[in-house]
Amino acid sequence: MPIDPERVRAFFAAYGRRSDAALRQPPVEDIEGMAAAFAPFVVGAGPKGVAGAPNDAAFRAALASGLARYRSLGGTSFEVTAVEVEPIDDFNVMAKVGWRFSYDRPKERKRGRMDFTNVYFLNAAEGALRIFAYVTPDEEAALRQQGLVA
Repeated sequence: MPIDPERVRAFFAAYGRRSDAALRQPPVEDIEGMAAAFAPFVVGAGPKGVAGAPNDAAFRAALASGLARYRSLGGTSFEVTAVEVEPIDDFNVMAKVGWRFSYDRPKERKRGRMDFTNVYFLNAAEGALRIFAYVTPDEEAALRQQGLVA
């Protein structure tokens, strides 16, 4: 039986809440909870190519570093705006997840938001849903366009 799309939406709602909490004031990071959303090995693809890494201490450090970077850019919230689910088979699913990143940089009088979509591949062979791969857009270009990085 294919994975229930509502289960996938609930998975990303929880992941989104963790991401959002890490940008709020004061930030609440649940790195272990975020890492638990990923498979033992994860593959990412984007404009710089394809890379893979084990879900280990270095992976958790990269998650924390990424959240710190978003905060340094003035990030105030992450919101899941949409989840489109496409079953692949009984154990795998693809999800297109819309995200909204909001920021506030009072010193520069700059406030705004960026909307983007990531594509995730999830597996449920061991019961729990786990992200094993993702595809991201050109985040650096989007951040430059917003004037958040040079």
